[in-house]
Amino acid sequence: MSESFELDPVDWITAGALGEPGERTFYLQATQSEGLVALVVEKPQVEHLAQVAQELLARVDVVVTPDDLDTNEQQLREPVVPAWRAGSLAVGMDEDGERFLLEAHELTDDDDNDQGVARFWMGREHLVGMAAYAAFVVEAGARPTCELCDRPTETDGSHVCPVLNGHSPLFV
Repeated sequence: MSESFELDPVDWITAGALGEPGERTFYLQATQSEGLVALVVEKPQVEHLAQVAQELLARVDVVVTPDDLDTNEQQLREPVVPAWRAGSLAVGMDEDGERFLLEAHELTDDDDNDQGVARFWMGREHLVGMAAYAAFVVEAGARPTCELCDRPTETDGSHVCPVLNGHSPLFV
């Protein structure tokens, strides 16, 4: 049976990554009291999470700026032991824009009805910190792009460019 989590409210929450650009693993991590919950997520999920969080905050006149970023406070905490991989994430807020919910559903096989769910409830301050750090982490790992096809190159600069070798279409 997959484990489910309800942290209401979180004491701390972040979305971060471990590893070198191009080979990073992304995580959501949150604490409540003495418990630490970690989930594996994908980079596009973290990128979208940062964007949606900032949009929700903007609705209540809160703008996330670089001044909101405390990289020491928001870094992943050891040990990073994920309970499961998230298949979907959703973020919402109450009518007053005071409480926010980040809900993650476990990635499972289509025929698996035993899906884990994690609900992380938080106030504005925690959402601001997570959104700022998530955006920072995504941008910090951005790899250089090829001047010809605009696709990311490997960390050593190598790249199989479709413009030069015709291995794949330019526009996908």
